[in-house]
Amino acid sequence: MLNADVRLALEKLILPEYGRNIQKMVNHIKTIEDREERNKAARTVIGVMGNLNPHLRDVPDFQHKLWDQLFIIADFNLDVDSPYPMPSKE
Repeated sequence: MLNADVRLALEKLILPEYGRNIQKMVNHIKTIEDREERNKAARTVIGVMGNLNPHLRDVPDFQHKLWDQLFIIADFNLDVDSPYPMPSKE
């Protein structure tokens, strides 16, 4: 049986353009019990995602796109106060 570190290393990236560290951060956010801290962490990850992809700043409503991508990375299982509605899984 594979240990947890090896399984995580082999885990498929949902949005590969953001890399494994962003996916790990999003997975960590899902474990934070305090809603205020979870929201703060989500906003921080959104900022990092924006810095990793500065070309998105040219896309209309790029913040909305970043939040959508955050929910996609979280497999639509993230309870945070987003300024935008969670996109549908379809």
